[in-house]
Amino acid sequence: MHCDDKRTLFALKENIEKRWEVLKESNYDEEKLKDFSDAITQYFELKQSLQ
Repeated sequence: MHCDDKRTLFALKENIEKRWEVLKESNYDEEKLKDFSDAITQYFELKQSLQ
């Protein structure tokens, strides 16, 4: 895996963590849940494409 790929995955992981905190603070608002779900999907799609 190229270092740029690792950096991108790290940034996406941080984005997931931030969205998780926002989701918890919103009492699991549907819109925030979709944002969180999209962030996870984006992370795993990239991770699988790099393998």
